[in-house]
Amino acid sequence: MSIFKASNLESLPKFLNRCDPLAVLERKPKKGSDEFFQKLMKTNFKVLGQIFKDSSKNDIKYILKNDIPNELQTHSFYTIWVNDMSIICNIFCRILDINSVGFSLGTQRVCQRYHIDNVSMRLLVTYAGIGTEWLPENAADRKAYYRGMSNEQILKDPSKRKFMDIWDVAIFRGGPNGLLHRSPDAALKGQSIMMRLDHENFWNKVLKHELDNKVL
Repeated sequence: MSIFKASNLESLPKFLNRCDPLAVLERKPKKGSDEFFQKLMKTNFKVLGQIFKDSSKNDIKYILKNDIPNELQTHSFYTIWVNDMSIICNIFCRILDINSVGFSLGTQRVCQRYHIDNVSMRLLVTYAGIGTEWLPENAADRKAYYRGMSNEQILKDPSKRKFMDIWDVAIFRGGPNGLLHRSPDAALKGQSIMMRLDHENFWNKVLKHELDNKVL
């Protein structure tokens, strides 16, 4: 299995013209992030919204204003974090050639079973906690997955499991040849901070209805 390893954010759009199931940009956490996120993870939250390319920073601040404690919104690192999410939203818009993305951010992870996303591409960044677990092709039994079998039967070789590091930007391809992945056990049992971005069509068809119906 080949993986597209981006050298920087600006090189991520090259992934669009490749056939790799996964793109990864490895990044180091920014200074001050650990202290900030340790405080933030004391608050359980999940926010959904639509982020537009031309107003991404203000959109993110608006979506978060009622869920992030005021003391953290005035923290010096908050602006750094919002700027980072804004830049990534804009990059994803460029990759998909769209004007907005569906934005999800929260502390809880729920994807226990190995699965393939039912979207063409999905972007994930774990800012704190344990990153997404994913399976190289030689570690997975796809037939077991499609038959609805358990994780233990899907996972052929536990030693070959891979995990995203915090702050890494990962873009997963979905569909028939998409990447098998899940939330690791440590993330399911503990707290984390994860951002998920989807195509604006997914926002219109799925996320907006969740928000309207307050299924949070």
